[in-house]
Amino acid sequence: MVRRISNLIFREVIQFRRDRILTLFILLAPALQLVLMTQSIERGVNQQPVVILDFDRSRLSRQLITALDNTEELRVQFQVDSPEALRHLLDKGQARLAVVIPAGFAREIGQAHTTQQVQLIADATNTVVASTVMGAASGAISRFSAGLANDIGLVVPEFIDFRTDVRFNPSLDYRDYSLPAMLGFITYQVTLAVAALGLARERELGTLEQLMVSPLRRFELTLGKGIPAAAIGGLNFVVIWAISLTVFDVPMNGSPALLAILTLPFITAVVGWGLVISAISRTQQQAILLVFIQAMVEITLSGFLVSVENMPPLLQTISHFVPLQHYLVIIRSVMLKGSGFSDLWVHVLALVALSLVMGLIALRSVARRLE
Repeated sequence: MVRRISNLIFREVIQFRRDRILTLFILLAPALQLVLMTQSIERGVNQQPVVILDFDRSRLSRQLITALDNTEELRVQFQVDSPEALRHLLDKGQARLAVVIPAGFAREIGQAHTTQQVQLIADATNTVVASTVMGAASGAISRFSAGLANDIGLVVPEFIDFRTDVRFNPSLDYRDYSLPAMLGFITYQVTLAVAALGLARERELGTLEQLMVSPLRRFELTLGKGIPAAAIGGLNFVVIWAISLTVFDVPMNGSPALLAILTLPFITAVVGWGLVISAISRTQQQAILLVFIQAMVEITLSGFLVSVENMPPLLQTISHFVPLQHYLVIIRSVMLKGSGFSDLWVHVLALVALSLVMGLIALRSVARRLE
């Protein structure tokens, strides 16, 4: 079995070498696309989760929390009792902004020559969201300060001094947020296209009948077509990942080995999708058209364009079945946050499950089309 699969893989490599246009596309187009894509689009940043650490626990501190919660962009979802719990929610990505209210906040309000320090800590893996929530929180605190100053008759309203601390992306560089997503999408795009052309090319060239009468089993044929596509997708990932680090200085705070390992189930799931498209396509042109449609649907549901949290509930549920959605969370968390497997196991498990399901669907699709 291994020898038959190896011969089929070697045959695939020879066909790629003969098709110079496809080879040029595979080698140069992803890098060129990465260079030309300078930004992605994200709109509608509302109701972002906020965690509160209130050391004062006074009436005024509760009023400040209410003022923050009444802001359209913010939603006070967590109130914790320790800095460790606050950091845990930020590290897990469950909160986009943390607000720390110091002890003695209410007691010292309005005293001469006294300012109250309210600390804001933002998760800047998504710079657009970070900028929005920090601006919204700053505005809410300023309005709260001005209202208190007016109530107690102070001339200068700014007697609350809030301090900011941006985690994971201190410079708020939007490129650091967008390029990891581009890396994931380009890897998805190339892998899906290569996998989708396998059987469609054989059918269009009239060589599929030769494979059907060969001693290859359907399982071996599926592996022989899938392994080269996965290898090409992995090679493209390494190339554009290196470009992201060396040319664009995107940080790599996590483990490169962990990122490489977690990329494997993602590529496997994408290859499964590609083989299904290849099995139902009669020509290469039809396969590429289906790849384009599939890519547009997946990029819409993945959080690449619009945050998943801002989608309607039905689309949020559907997005859980999109491999790219889980992989974008993984690649951003590993590269920007330095997250480990314990922080990402839910998304890893989802990718593994999706890769297994897509592999079985691809195997069944190939077998049915060849019968």
